[in-house]
Amino acid sequence: PGSAFGTGSHPTTRLCLEQLEKYPPKNLVVADLGCGSGVLSFAAIGLGARQVFAVDIDSLAVKATLDNAEINSIDFCQLSVVHGSVDALQARLKKQKVDLLLCNILASVIESLAPKFDQLVAPNGKVVLSGLLLSQASRLIKVLESFGWGAFSCVEKDSWAMLEVSRP
Repeated sequence: PGSAFGTGSHPTTRLCLEQLEKYPPKNLVVADLGCGSGVLSFAAIGLGARQVFAVDIDSLAVKATLDNAEINSIDFCQLSVVHGSVDALQARLKKQKVDLLLCNILASVIESLAPKFDQLVAPNGKVVLSGLLLSQASRLIKVLESFGWGAFSCVEKDSWAMLEVSRP
């Protein structure tokens, strides 16, 4: 991981990886918001994603993702890595929307980004949210509902949670 988050061993990362394995993103366009070391982006590509857009506000995370992509022979035609947050991701996507948004970051950050999910995710798209404690899930679900999203899956691992949400 270098100095970035993401070896794949943290419960929140494991939850996301297990979700990707359970529902492989075959031919989907995926965004990894808060990509850390890039582990979720690489897993999405390995499981058939057509295109992955990775973004992180930490320049060291962006560097780690780029370095790890090179080490793992990731095709940069499939992977776009950019420094920034939602605005940088939107600029990279242009008018395109993603089929799947992965977001393994703190609950408070997810809550602040939730109003912009509509601008990123296609109408039938899904959002996988992790990085939150199980005790934070019910509050986050209420916040997401206020923006028109509904949680249809909540999975727990070691007091951490992963939510899968979509538009009802």
